[in-house]
Amino acid sequence: MDNIQELFRANSGSEFILTPGEYQGPLLIDRPCMVDGQGATLWQNGGAVLQIAADTVSVKNLRVEQVGNAAGAVAMQILAPKAQNIQLENVQVKGQVTGLAQEAETWVLPGLVALGDFAAGTVNTFALEIEAAAPAMLECNMRDVSLSPAELQTGLNKIVLTVAEMRNNTILYGEIMVKTAVSRRIYITGKALAGASVHSAALPVANAPAVSLPVQMTAPAELLSPNVDDSSVQQVKRGQRLALNEWQHEPLKIALEYQTDDVGLEIDSYNFLLQAGNRVRRDEDLIFFGNQESEGGAVKICQLGETTLTLLDLTKAPADVERIAVCYSIYGDNQTQRFSSVKGAVVRVFCAGKEIYRFALDELYEEKTAVAVEIYRYKGEWKISFIGAGYRSGLRHLCESYGVEIE
Repeated sequence: MDNIQELFRANSGSEFILTPGEYQGPLLIDRPCMVDGQGATLWQNGGAVLQIAADTVSVKNLRVEQVGNAAGAVAMQILAPKAQNIQLENVQVKGQVTGLAQEAETWVLPGLVALGDFAAGTVNTFALEIEAAAPAMLECNMRDVSLSPAELQTGLNKIVLTVAEMRNNTILYGEIMVKTAVSRRIYITGKALAGASVHSAALPVANAPAVSLPVQMTAPAELLSPNVDDSSVQQVKRGQRLALNEWQHEPLKIALEYQTDDVGLEIDSYNFLLQAGNRVRRDEDLIFFGNQESEGGAVKICQLGETTLTLLDLTKAPADVERIAVCYSIYGDNQTQRFSSVKGAVVRVFCAGKEIYRFALDELYEEKTAVAVEIYRYKGEWKISFIGAGYRSGLRHLCESYGVEIE
């Protein structure tokens, strides 16, 4: 992972353009310039992630994230003497923004709102309470979901979220963007279920009010480092199958790394615990952002900057789970976003503090979803198979093939 501050100092020009990817902060901008993240993520666990100490600075197409959950942690801090001509465009933050004119410093938003189970085949409405530190606009990117009103006023706001008819066993997963000078993200999850109660806006959101449920995805204790001796990493090819041998008793960590010129393209991790016949036992066997850990802890996901890590402890796998599929899907309904827009995608497998396998997830073009690897039992032992197969029809087809419906 490149040192972002050293890269900035080495570039003395008026433009600092990042290659899409992840960069660990902090970054101090101490000269007038334009910074274009091209969709990159700048992250830090504690301390201000991005500091702007010069006037006439433009920052665009960048995510600035505190990966920890400390209250009041600062994502962006304006230190410029006059704080003049600070321009932000398409900047998303997780954490507080301080020192910026007309931007409140006390935002407290949920990372995740769980709608719970709601009736399939009919319209459901939910009342959300969002505490706004300043006026803001709401933007919803979920199909069949609408918000009213779309504008927040300072103070407590009651928002009605309406979900159109959904099929039985459909999982709802998407986001609301709260937009001021910067954008802040709230994830929404839920499930349409036959037999569940029709939800109306007169009822509280299941289990907890929106303002009290933070996202619990945190970085593992050790960080992934790409600065390894490639000669010590086994490069594998599509279709190759290997016995895990000594690795099957140690936790495995799997990550997808990639680059893209499309600033709006995001790839999420979806992991399936499968029994005989390659079908899930129940919907909870799909492990993704909205369901971050399997029962018993055999599979979980956590977040390191913008990279989602799949953590596997095969010693905890239930006896009736024969296969674990690790998959990736391009988020959203934008049909122009395909794997043809992804560059240098590699799946990296780590164990016992080192990288053991590296797999190029290439030769994908029109696909939106891919099965990367499968870990499976064979004669009482665990093996890993490098698949690299894609689905043009996207996430829905993949989930249905494993017995799960998702919206």
